[in-house]
Amino acid sequence: MNTFVERLKYAMEQADLKQSALSELTGISKAAISQYLSGKNTPSLERIKALADATGVTFDFLMGHGAAPLKEVPPSVKKISVKEAARCMGKSDQFVRIGLQRGLLPFGNAVPGTGSKWIYYINPAKFREYVGAEAFNSFFGLTA
Repeated sequence: MNTFVERLKYAMEQADLKQSALSELTGISKAAISQYLSGKNTPSLERIKALADATGVTFDFLMGHGAAPLKEVPPSVKKISVKEAARCMGKSDQFVRIGLQRGLLPFGNAVPGTGSKWIYYINPAKFREYVGAEAFNSFFGLTA
């Protein structure tokens, strides 16, 4: 995995994100993401940071430095809902929604959807790091 294209594809696969979802999370157009994935264009440093944050890898990894991050979360935990995150944390759904909308919680993103609705993404690896492996594993019924 030497090129930016290979690393971005890997990061998207690990985060289980399609181009459209990545576009919604980052605010980068689907056309631009398509160009990045085809190698026709290279994103700015600011956009690389947004892509790294949305996919749960480091900026350095996307820039070609370092090995692929180890997958810390079992494949059985691909998506975490706001309700699950709130229950795991012992907080209300509203706490998690507002925290994601305002960028206060470091484990996910929220982007405006249609009307007054929001679209939420919670990165399982970052969420596990935030709540701690023991609480995460216990809540999702995983063995350490």
